Amino acid sequence: MNIWKLFFLVLFYLTSSNLVIANEEQLTLAYLENGLNELSNNKKQMGLQFMADELVKGSDLQMTILSVNTFPEIKRLIKAGKIDYLILNSFYYISHHDFLHQFFTAPIWAVQRGIADKENYILVGQKHTPAQDLKQLQGKRLSFHPQYLLMKFYLKYLIKQSSSLDIDDFFKNLKHTRTASQAILDVFFGISDVCIVPKHIFELTADLNPAIKQKLSIVHQSGEKFLPVLIFDFNRTVSSHEHINNNLSTIGNSVRGRQLLEMLNIEAIKITNPEQLQPMRELFYSYKALKD
Repeated sequence: MNIWKLFFLVLFYLTSSNLVIANEEQLTLAYLENGLNELSNNKKQMGLQFMADELVKGSDLQMTILSVNTFPEIKRLIKAGKIDYLILNSFYYISHHDFLHQFFTAPIWAVQRGIADKENYILVGQKHTPAQDLKQLQGKRLSFHPQYLLMKFYLKYLIKQSSSLDIDDFFKNLKHTRTASQAILDVFFGISDVCIVPKHIFELTADLNPAIKQKLSIVHQSGEKFLPVLIFDFNRTVSSHEHINNNLSTIGNSVRGRQLLEMLNIEAIKITNPEQLQPMRELFYSYKALKD
């Protein structure tokens, strides 16, 4: 083989390789590390990688998982166009809505953890706990799972609205639990006087231990208004946008997809919109007004 044949062969190989790489569109699925703390790191990484594989199946698309430590870094990456999809705790959405709404495209996806479309946050106490006036809970001991950021925000709003105090000053003691169900057991065994949990967690825990409803009662309910985790689409490429949105909308229809949702403690992933998220934003604005 002479030098010119070798040259053109190498040139053809490099050109063909570049075309293959160009045809394989690279996408990024990012998540904020401290926004998904309720999942262990191993479970989180494995589950999200499986999710990425499900979203690009049936295409030549490639999707990588990107863990981001801080929200300012999320903002920088969004501005630079380096995030195509983002899984985010809704607390960051309501507190940074003015920034996020400039960049994401429709639809927005809501992660559903319980049977109901939206979560209902409840205060639970012993049967004798007063249920009419939240001010009567002042000086009591409270347990809660702090990784549920939206629920913690609602607790702060609720106490600030009823007493003008911060939760640290309102309650005698705040006990952080490793799980939401542990907060219920704290009240059941008298370690704490009251807890705040999603209602579906209370119902599930009571199903496993029927004595809970004999001893405990609901003191307060927020009503079904919270969507705890959202998936945002920043992808501007029409073909991959449509393909991934279609796979996301049918992710629970296959055995593999259902196993994936179970691994991530997800009941379903459904389309939502800014109007359905408005009640959460209004609560955040009300909380800011109370603080000011």
